[in-house]
Amino acid sequence: MKPIYKLSVYVLCMLTITLCSCNDSAFESLNDNPAKSSNVDPNYQLSQCEAQIWGFWIWQETALKYAMPFCQYLMGDWGVTNYGGHYLKDSQYMGYVYEHMYPMTVKNLVDIIDRTRDKSHHNLHYMARVFKVYVFGIITDLYGDVPYFEAGRGYIDGNVQPKFDRQEDIYKDFMNELQIACDSLDANHPVKVTGDLIYNGDVSKWKKLANALHLRYAMRMVKVEPELAKQEAKKALQNNGGIITSAQEEALVKYVYESFDWTNEEYRRNGLSQLMRGRGEYPTMYICSTFFNHLKDTKDPRQFVYCRNYDESSPNAPFGRHDITEEMIKTPKAKFQPVDPGYFFYEKWPSGYWSKQVNKYLMKECRPQVNNIFLKLTSPGVIMSYAETKLLEAEAVARWGSEMSRETVEKLYNKGVKAAFHFLENYGADAFKDKEIDKYIAANNISDEQEDQLEKINTQLWILHFNNPWEGYANWRRSGYPVLKPSPEYGAKCIDSQTTPLRLCYPIFESSYNKANYDEVIQRLGGTDDWNKAVWWNQ
Repeated sequence: MKPIYKLSVYVLCMLTITLCSCNDSAFESLNDNPAKSSNVDPNYQLSQCEAQIWGFWIWQETALKYAMPFCQYLMGDWGVTNYGGHYLKDSQYMGYVYEHMYPMTVKNLVDIIDRTRDKSHHNLHYMARVFKVYVFGIITDLYGDVPYFEAGRGYIDGNVQPKFDRQEDIYKDFMNELQIACDSLDANHPVKVTGDLIYNGDVSKWKKLANALHLRYAMRMVKVEPELAKQEAKKALQNNGGIITSAQEEALVKYVYESFDWTNEEYRRNGLSQLMRGRGEYPTMYICSTFFNHLKDTKDPRQFVYCRNYDESSPNAPFGRHDITEEMIKTPKAKFQPVDPGYFFYEKWPSGYWSKQVNKYLMKECRPQVNNIFLKLTSPGVIMSYAETKLLEAEAVARWGSEMSRETVEKLYNKGVKAAFHFLENYGADAFKDKEIDKYIAANNISDEQEDQLEKINTQLWILHFNNPWEGYANWRRSGYPVLKPSPEYGAKCIDSQTTPLRLCYPIFESSYNKANYDEVIQRLGGTDDWNKAVWWNQ
């Protein structure tokens, strides 16, 4: 296991000060009170932005209720099925990322970048630019055309009604920004970055992250701009500084705070884990049958790392629940019955079995749930993993050949799959043995046919991104793999769509507070805020 960078007491204290001074009320002060803005150390602002991205539980509601059921990772919980399983529009849950990420993280990042243009904060400036691309990647991939070039600049230049930029222009700027950052980050600069929670100010690793993100967003364009995608992917893979090449170089937000609370200003724990743990006495995060059955059918050793069965009547919820998974595996009458897309856990009520372990008849407990290890508040937030980098590199070679890499598609695929297995050890999974990984890869290896390669590479990315639903939803739309049947094909009654939506709708407030620009972007969508309208890179 690689060492985990823990927040020092000093940084935690300063982060708390920053959280109090740089949340929603602070962003108003950025517009109204220049003195407060100039007194905030940009290092602490970066800490806040990094902690927020996975620690702010409110916008993780959007991931839980839409991205995860759209990808058919989860199903059965009332909120998960009601919104993402039944394709029900809810302006509040759809808008949380947009509504909160702009006045919180975007605004702070724009402020950091603007105030660090002098050479005294040289590397911090370019790290913030890399992280800004990552944050806007989440936003634009969810909504499509969004405010970008003028966003977050209300205090700086007085523009509080930014225009909606075309996603095509945003993505092309991503390529430019990441290249500039990679070329400009300087390991020899004397001023160290002290507020970085991801790499502890390691400039060489930030270069690798810039290149890895460059590859991610280049591959996003393969449908709509294949030549540009090829050019940028090649650049990312061959840039100075290299790309993420080991688990030790993964970009993770490592949380250490164990407190289970619902304070909006608390970002020191994984917000998605908190939501999956839930407010009730017991978690109700059930695994979707699509995900469960794929792992089962391919004899994937990760099946019962992602999925476990629990007796909910046991004490000390959730971590004191009796784990009945091994008993079910050994009991012929005990059938694992995950929830189908578009259904609640109480529909198609599962048959049960008599449990000798807890001495009673169990039925609902036959529904596989999310493994307790992912409910820990110290679960890392994923920015970029080694596994994703290798699998994307494998796809680049599958599409464009050896000019992308000296390694073959098969070798890169094998490395990516192995890394995806070991990635789960970050959450507390037992170490996988090479023998069992090799056996799995041999049974699920790629052929010489390009389409088979693309399908298997992106199916592995789908599995990997269970812990990163923003990227899971984006890459599934981008690649089309795995092929996911929409909920109505399972017999579910869906509300606002009969196919899996391809984007989320804008918050209603934009139609009032930024009306002219909102009306313009709606016309680009055909006159309505259509969530079945594909974003630019998914044309």
